[in-house]
Amino acid sequence: MRLNVYYDLKYAPVTNDFAGYLVLCNAVRQSMRAESMGVTIVADQFREWSTREKQTPRREKEFRLGHILSKLPFLIPEVSSLDITTTPLTEIKLPAFPGGYPGRPDDQKQIPYLNTYLHPFYGQEGINLRPFRATEQAKFFINNLFGDDVITISLRTSHFKADRNSNLDEWYKVYQELKQSKFRPVVIPDFDDCMREKLYTKYDWEVFTPGSFDFDLRLALQEKAINNLAINSGVAYPLCHSDCPYILFKWVTDTVSSTSVEHHKHNFLMDYGDNFKWAAPNQHIIWEDDNADTILKALNL
Repeated sequence: MRLNVYYDLKYAPVTNDFAGYLVLCNAVRQSMRAESMGVTIVADQFREWSTREKQTPRREKEFRLGHILSKLPFLIPEVSSLDITTTPLTEIKLPAFPGGYPGRPDDQKQIPYLNTYLHPFYGQEGINLRPFRATEQAKFFINNLFGDDVITISLRTSHFKADRNSNLDEWYKVYQELKQSKFRPVVIPDFDDCMREKLYTKYDWEVFTPGSFDFDLRLALQEKAINNLAINSGVAYPLCHSDCPYILFKWVTDTVSSTSVEHHKHNFLMDYGDNFKWAAPNQHIIWEDDNADTILKALNL
């Protein structure tokens, strides 16, 4: 049996939130004992609910559809097909998720992409909430380039909600310390920064820019790495829902509502200092800011 999954951009954002939605769909698939799932992205219209969505031109939304959404499904091995339609759907294949889709056109909550919808699956036996895997070809490429001494550093330097960004000076201190400790630190820049200011180029560190553009190569490198360091960022979704080791810093930014303590409590049922409910023993969240002392202490360096 195959579960048919629908993600309609009239009712859901063209962002990395899609990765979390895929985790939910995969949990539903497992609970139904379906062997695979087919994913259909409906892109005849784009949602204009938030201020950011209203200000984002259609050309950028179309680019994000190709750059982000089309790349994520096949990082879950049980996905058997992906279809993207820019015309209205004419048929819903059963069994389908979400149930009842499509409903009333004015119902903005038809696609349950929010993290709260995962709560019923927390701790449920037989449900894997870490389904993301790099493809074999991506791992082949990475094995040609890197040995077994890598620690990745993923940066956030976006023009959107800049308060959430990485502290580059502090991360450079960490990079230098890791290199002196005989590790091979590798920096994955922010895609926005690669296309705009290129702030990451002010530092003489080793950079893996393909990981900024391709989720599969990023995840393959993270799977190979000894550890993966990052801050709270949308591109960390596949990492957080994989078996890769990681330490995430700056989990709270008080000036941004979506990264507040209250939001994390609502979204993930997390109290201050908690890890994800589905985290493996080598996966950790540090709620403090990303200063070098805090990062090196978490690494026992």
